[in-house]
Amino acid sequence: MTTFLQRGQAMKRTAVDLHPVLHSATLLEKRVEMLLRPTGIRHRQALILDALSKIGPTSQRHLAKQFDVSAGSMSSMTERLVALGFITQSTNPVNRRSDILDLTPDGRAVLEKVLIVWQEAAALITLALGDNQAETLTALSTKLRNTLGGTQPEKEQRGA
Repeated sequence: MTTFLQRGQAMKRTAVDLHPVLHSATLLEKRVEMLLRPTGIRHRQALILDALSKIGPTSQRHLAKQFDVSAGSMSSMTERLVALGFITQSTNPVNRRSDILDLTPDGRAVLEKVLIVWQEAAALITLALGDNQAETLTALSTKLRNTLGGTQPEKEQRGA
């Protein structure tokens, strides 16, 4: 195995070359951003809309935890969605110190457009890799996300 130096120590090069993985992710992200442009939202905001459609009304704190981002980052992403009329932000009647986020009818409509964009991006992947390898990529990406601590957004457990 070849080695390279990092901070003065010899390290073994692994079988995974991270560059094509990161580069592919960047290229796909740029393509999705371009396709989403007519909707007025970015891909991370699209993920928030999708999560809200699956888990229902939830606190901003819970959503930030699900996406492993700071409360401030989540606030920045949701402020734009509120301004666009895609989600509502209301005071939690149970805990007045927190807010509840929910999809609006306009948010559901734009999510339908997002899902079409995602289908187009998935078709690009399938075209490049073929059906079997595209399915394998999805399975491996899901496994990697889960191993790195990511999750599929879930409903907030009340009282937990």
